[in-house]
Amino acid sequence: MHVEFSYNKEDVLNALRYHFMQRGEVKVYRTTLAILLLVTLLGYLFHLVNFSALIGIVAMVAIIVWAFWYLLPLSTYNKAATFKDEIKLLYSEEGLFISTRSSEHQRQLYWNHFTRLVETRKFFFLYRDKKSFLLIPTSAFENDAARKRFSTLVRGKIS
Repeated sequence: MHVEFSYNKEDVLNALRYHFMQRGEVKVYRTTLAILLLVTLLGYLFHLVNFSALIGIVAMVAIIVWAFWYLLPLSTYNKAATFKDEIKLLYSEEGLFISTRSSEHQRQLYWNHFTRLVETRKFFFLYRDKKSFLLIPTSAFENDAARKRFSTLVRGKIS
């Protein structure tokens, strides 16, 4: 079977946000920021923190959230030329063959190269490790039955 697709920038940015927000270290960082913000607000309400400190911490938290939500996905998108190219993907029981419009060279990836599958409404995330993954839009499949066949195949191959 094969699919051809190109990436939609906004969809990819949302997929990258999803990926980053699911990472353990980002979850810890996010929780720490929420606790810091809560403690600061409570400190302000009980007159332990002055208004300037409150504004400073709120501004710092807002900048960090903006960096994680906007800058990190955007910089990742801009660095990866793959997201701007047209992808040709052939898949079988053995694995995947990937090529791009800019390079007809096919790269073969066997199913055992992948460690995990995450399926969302818009994408399949085929993880090779914690940080790198292949992103396949669900819209690349000609119909829902083809998407489900691919999902079943991948789930059977990646344990």
